[in-house]
Amino acid sequence: MALMPDYINLQESLLKVNATMEASEAHGALCGILCAQGSADVNQWQQHVVGVQEEGNVLMGELADELQQMYLATIASLNNEVTDFQCLLASDDDKLADRVYALANWCQGFLYGLAAGGIKQGDKMPQDSAELMLDFIQISQAVFDDEDNENSEDDYMQLEEFVRVGVLLINEELQPVKLNKPVRTETLH
Repeated sequence: MALMPDYINLQESLLKVNATMEASEAHGALCGILCAQGSADVNQWQQHVVGVQEEGNVLMGELADELQQMYLATIASLNNEVTDFQCLLASDDDKLADRVYALANWCQGFLYGLAAGGIKQGDKMPQDSAELMLDFIQISQAVFDDEDNENSEDDYMQLEEFVRVGVLLINEELQPVKLNKPVRTETLH
């Protein structure tokens, strides 16, 4: 299974090419597209992430590899029965303000991805997914300008887990897994 690219390296690569999205936002957008459509065209998603680039941009080659790695790892984890899906966010070692900023960007990207994937405001959606999308809108506007403390850390961890599980629920409601039930073949004597 493909591994998710390193957040800091990807963030730096995106900054070098003046991409339109940051690392967490790019991952959120990919997840939103996947939840909306069940699949994503990697080239179209990359176009959303990097915007218009000069042809022959050498830095784009390395970035394209990192984005491809993210694409493969995300598809594998989002559709995995073990639910090892994680949002690509700043490290636990980073300042809490930076992590809140990354989570807000991730949610902004996710909402963008849902829209890019064809889900429009006002579309009829399952109730839980619709409520989660409203929550994600609020989280996408979050800012943190207070000192780090234990309660803030706990609140952030709960919010991050809420988003992670929310994405899995939205994905399941919009792209239900078709379980293949084994065919029973009994011989009657």
